[in-house]
Amino acid sequence: MPRARKVIVFGLIAAALIVLTIIYGKLNPENFYLFPKCPFKLLTGFECPGCGSQRAIHYLLNLKINSAIRANVLLIFSIPYLLLLIALELLKFKNRFFMRLHRVFYGTKAIWTVFAVVMLWWIVRNLYSKFL
Repeated sequence: MPRARKVIVFGLIAAALIVLTIIYGKLNPENFYLFPKCPFKLLTGFECPGCGSQRAIHYLLNLKINSAIRANVLLIFSIPYLLLLIALELLKFKNRFFMRLHRVFYGTKAIWTVFAVVMLWWIVRNLYSKFL
């Protein structure tokens, strides 16, 4: 792809993300009907690991950190990890250090660790909400 076209595509994507961020920051998922409800929670009454993520993102965009943590603490603490993964993906071909880090954070142990954390979060949040 020619450089000028890449710049235009990147600019359009960046503009779309900015507009969507502003809209998402203004519309509260609790009060707006276009935000989907969790089908797992509707069917079972239990929260899935992602329940509260829409509200948490909305609160973060409005700098309400405590509310975001109450909505979904796993999402809030996952953001730095996700940013690290994105950075490593972009930098993996730059030098050996980033290639090594990429293998560690994208490796089998990392995948199983993330899976275990998500499953533990799923269990703990439902036990906590049912007994307290």
